[in-house]
Amino acid sequence: SYPPWSGSCRTVELYIMEEVDGIILSQLRLIGTNIDDDVSSIRGMSTESLVEGCAKCLNTINGDEKLPTKLPGAMSARFRVGTELANAMKALGYGTDVGYNTFLYSNENDSRQILMWLIERLPKEASSSVSETLDAKALFKRAVAKELQLRSETEWTPTWCKRDGIAWRGAKDDRWSMEGRRACVDFHAIKVLTPVSQVENGSDVASKEAQRYFKEYMPVVTDQPCLRQHVPASVLATAAHELVAQQEWELEWSTKGVRSGLSERDYRNKKQKTIRQKMNNQLRAAVIRSEAEGKRESDMMQFLNDFADADLGKGSKFQHQASIVFAKETETDPNAPKPATEEEIQEQREAELKELETTVADATTKLKDLKAGIAKFVAGIEQADDQAEKLDKQNLESEEQYKMRKKILDLLPNADENISRLKQVVESSTKRLLALANKWESRRTELFETLRKLRRSQGDAEGHAKQQLEEIKVVRAEMKEIAESAKEKDGIIAQLQADLASVSTQVARSSYTRRILEIVRNISRQKEDIDKVLQDSRVVQKDIKQLTEKANRVFVETDEMIFKNAKKDEQSRRVYKLLASLHETCENIVKVVEGTGHNLREIRELEEQIEMEEKKNMAESVGRITKDLKEIKKENKGMLETLKS
Repeated sequence: SYPPWSGSCRTVELYIMEEVDGIILSQLRLIGTNIDDDVSSIRGMSTESLVEGCAKCLNTINGDEKLPTKLPGAMSARFRVGTELANAMKALGYGTDVGYNTFLYSNENDSRQILMWLIERLPKEASSSVSETLDAKALFKRAVAKELQLRSETEWTPTWCKRDGIAWRGAKDDRWSMEGRRACVDFHAIKVLTPVSQVENGSDVASKEAQRYFKEYMPVVTDQPCLRQHVPASVLATAAHELVAQQEWELEWSTKGVRSGLSERDYRNKKQKTIRQKMNNQLRAAVIRSEAEGKRESDMMQFLNDFADADLGKGSKFQHQASIVFAKETETDPNAPKPATEEEIQEQREAELKELETTVADATTKLKDLKAGIAKFVAGIEQADDQAEKLDKQNLESEEQYKMRKKILDLLPNADENISRLKQVVESSTKRLLALANKWESRRTELFETLRKLRRSQGDAEGHAKQQLEEIKVVRAEMKEIAESAKEKDGIIAQLQADLASVSTQVARSSYTRRILEIVRNISRQKEDIDKVLQDSRVVQKDIKQLTEKANRVFVETDEMIFKNAKKDEQSRRVYKLLASLHETCENIVKVVEGTGHNLREIRELEEQIEMEEKKNMAESVGRITKDLKEIKKENKGMLETLKS
């Protein structure tokens, strides 16, 4: 749908200016300029917003933060900021005359022209949908800068006026803030469990039971620490531990794993199997040692039990008395003597205890003697075993010597015949050895050639393996770089999406394109209309010229004809005079019409100039200048009083 206009060029120009103002304001908001949402045109911008927008555009173009974006309260400082902006504009090549008054006492046309010139020179990445590509580091810097700026703008509060570190933020935020270390806690971390950390090494997917545990029973990370304040420390410590483990695994895999020739899963399984085998061997050895120690302890206990159960002769008086006391009633004899008193029983117990101690001492002495005898007997057995082994070796040597001597003695009766046989055996053995040596030499040559080939192929394989290892390392480094860049791009995408969601007044690019295309179509239509008007004007001018020339020719011919007759006829003389006066009157009328058109053009130009001057808001500018002049006089007066005092 096209904008409703009446066809006049002025209406088209106003519509185009409104669209341009909307685009300029949107770009200024996107680079961080603080502009109220109800401002829809350049006319509604305040001096502070104009200065902030121009300063941020210049800082973005220059790539630094030298120019201030806020107007100070003092008038001299305001003039200095305006002068700095004007000098920065001139340094970039702005052709039109610009000064501090251009920013402090601006008008609509000058402001629009300056902002259009600055936005056209913004970098591509700054003039797009966002001012810059913000990663986590840039966002952190921006947050720190914003917090520092906020703190620098707040009123300073002495330390003794703060209670528990609480300070007033100022009227802008209208809130209190806490300073100091009251909210700090100790860094106490415990291990938290996550589904990723609980998956077994070498497997990408957990088992069904593990997945069920993760979904139904496993507590969330924030509920695992006992105290809420330990959650950040626990998460950081667990993440650092997992990161270190991952880095160690990558280092091991890039060195030992790649050289093993196995896949990552097979290498993990092999390592896990080796670790389990070592643990089983250690546990088995520990079990064997414990069983041996248990066996020795059981043998000693058996010996002590046997010694305790051994019959040491007649029963003691205490045992006899116990058998009498705990005997059944049916076995008691009514004629039995009376039981002994407590003193007698105590004396009997002491006597029995001494007797038992003597018996135990004797048994201990006998046990020591038996152990010493057993040790001597074992040493004698070991010594006898050594002697028997030596005698067996000597016996074997003697048997060999006996067999050899017996063979020699058996050969002595037929010495010549046996010598000839031995010579034949030696010759045949020599020939056989020579044949075997020739065969071995040929075989040795073949084997050496095969060995050289194998070594050469092994060297080539090692070189190829090293080359492949280097290529794998390069590929892994590229993979890491790609993964890091992908993470950075994911963070940028998330930040862009957050910015897109937070900027509610942002207009879609398609709407910008549609509006620009509408403006272009409207300008094309306007150009076509202007061309038609110009063409019509040329046709009218041509017709006027032709008619003027025709009228002049007719006048000349009529004048000549009437002039000839005027010499003879009085009536013709009067007609000639009337013709001359008519011609003069027509010329005057044409001149008046031309002057009227010229005056109308001048009136239209003056009206446009008046409108432009009205847009400059000279009255408002004069009022602002008067107000600033009063402020300057007041500041000068205060400075003079300060100097006098």
